[in-house]
Amino acid sequence: MAKICNHEGCKYKQFGGGFCKYHQRDRTDKKVRSHPTKNAPSRKIRIKRQKPIRKISRKGKQQREQKAKLSEKDKLFWATIWEEREHVDFETNEPIYGEPLTLYFHHVLPKSTYPQYRYAKWNIVLVSWDTHTNAENNIDLVPKIKAYRDKLLKTKVK
Repeated sequence: MAKICNHEGCKYKQFGGGFCKYHQRDRTDKKVRSHPTKNAPSRKIRIKRQKPIRKISRKGKQQREQKAKLSEKDKLFWATIWEEREHVDFETNEPIYGEPLTLYFHHVLPKSTYPQYRYAKWNIVLVSWDTHTNAENNIDLVPKIKAYRDKLLKTKVK
């Protein structure tokens, strides 16, 4: 006759150490290791899959340093504009609260197309998050900024 599991209320046959295969965790005679599931990869496989640390080329380092310097210069430029101007959205005339975030400053003439006007104060308008998104995605949604851009294109850009 088969022995029954020592766990209270269990009616399965003993597997080892007096307990069935479902109650091996209750054994006190030795520590039972839990086996990884079929879907979980072993530790050795996970270690091999980790990507190695990429080395950055000298040119890449220089580009990062230039970008960092440009970013610092931008922040100082925007800080002066933030101090000089009233914190109001150019398009909706709603107040802008909080500290100066980069998304509050919109280049009317884009930096990518007109890099020479990157630090021109007349090229920057203060806008809210929504207005900035609309101005970047579809200029027709922001008529005041569109009119100002057209005016700048006629007067400043030749």
